[in-house]
Amino acid sequence: MSIKSDKWIRRMARDHGMIEPFEPGQVKSRAGERLVSFGTSSYGYDIRCSNEFKIFTNINSAIVDPKNFDANSFVDFRGDVCIIPPNSFALARTVEYFRIPRNVLTICLGKCVTGDTRVLDADTGDYLPIANWTSARRTAALGPGGLRKARVSALAAHGTKPVWRLTTESGLALTATANHPLLTPKGWAALSDLAVGDRIAAAASAPFFGAEPLSAPGRLGRWVRDQMDGGGIDGIPRAVFRAPRADIAAFLEAVWGGRAAEGLCAARSVLDDIRHLATRLGYACRMVEEGRAARLLLRGEALEHRGNGTDGISARASTEWDRVSAIRAAGEAPVYDIEVPGPHNFLANGLIVHNSTYARCGIIVNVTPFEPEWEGHVTLEFSNTSPLPAKIYANEGVAQVIFFEADEPCETSYKDRGGKYQGQKGVTLPKT
Repeated sequence: MSIKSDKWIRRMARDHGMIEPFEPGQVKSRAGERLVSFGTSSYGYDIRCSNEFKIFTNINSAIVDPKNFDANSFVDFRGDVCIIPPNSFALARTVEYFRIPRNVLTICLGKCVTGDTRVLDADTGDYLPIANWTSARRTAALGPGGLRKARVSALAAHGTKPVWRLTTESGLALTATANHPLLTPKGWAALSDLAVGDRIAAAASAPFFGAEPLSAPGRLGRWVRDQMDGGGIDGIPRAVFRAPRADIAAFLEAVWGGRAAEGLCAARSVLDDIRHLATRLGYACRMVEEGRAARLLLRGEALEHRGNGTDGISARASTEWDRVSAIRAAGEAPVYDIEVPGPHNFLANGLIVHNSTYARCGIIVNVTPFEPEWEGHVTLEFSNTSPLPAKIYANEGVAQVIFFEADEPCETSYKDRGGKYQGQKGVTLPKT
């Protein structure tokens, strides 16, 4: 099964009416007014919602029952802007009417990363999987003048989705949905729009430290080095990330010992931790795969700084350009996003990534598969996870759909089964 390109999407829309109405390019403005973009992207299509909405209210019902859904639980609204109450949701439909081919599966996606993606707590120095994040923290985000502390206002879980793993020439890696944006010299680009050799932004120095001293950072560093030699460790003790700058420097000095020239060989998970700590001090690193293990090497300028007893922060910018070395499908996984008001980006596994337009405001669009030979308007659900009212703009982009073509047609399609949502028009409520 392969993901389809913009050329395929345009051809199927033109010759087979797969999407009507269809926009062959990306529309980002109208009459000088900026829009949430919609239309064809490199490997997907950004859909719009119409101006028909059903806003949920619990006035008439205390229980939401998918097997016996009460239409009176909604208030009908028609207009260019829909206001969703705090911690509530609304239903809408796409402007586009879809006709899915028999050998194609289409999936509606938000933009997010897998739960094991590591994110920096810029206040304490902790380095956490995004799935373990809380809204009480600040993280590292790119703004004027470089990386800085930025408030995280919400964590959003988007369910299980198809994901792709991107790796760079310096050995950084990120697993995310195909439409998650990364920063390039020309601006933000979806992962699916990137190719081997393209440049993306990575952290060169991230001087964020904690305030919890280590009792003996050098001794701890030597212990970690010994454990690495014996293959008995898969990560750095969490206390190291929360330590002050001087303690982290002493810890890393003991870990490297006399091995700066040949580098450190260990499990990738350990070296990812060491590399992140080195980035805090501005040391440039490169990681190479060696069978089941990997080797972490200090680049030339980092060796020079280490040799003269200084770190590289004062001499380095916050970010540098790394090159994509590979992009491959990585199956399906639970995915997440965090809301970072203001800069609308954050540092994830050492790379600068963006939030989706609605997800970064705490508005979650449901994940919906369009099965082979299904046709109709797509019913969308917008969940407002924020404590404030939220706006949805009609006739503007709300989510992206991606098309997967199978090697052969399915034996039984949605049309063959006589699915109850076949040919649906307008906002359609649950059926049993």
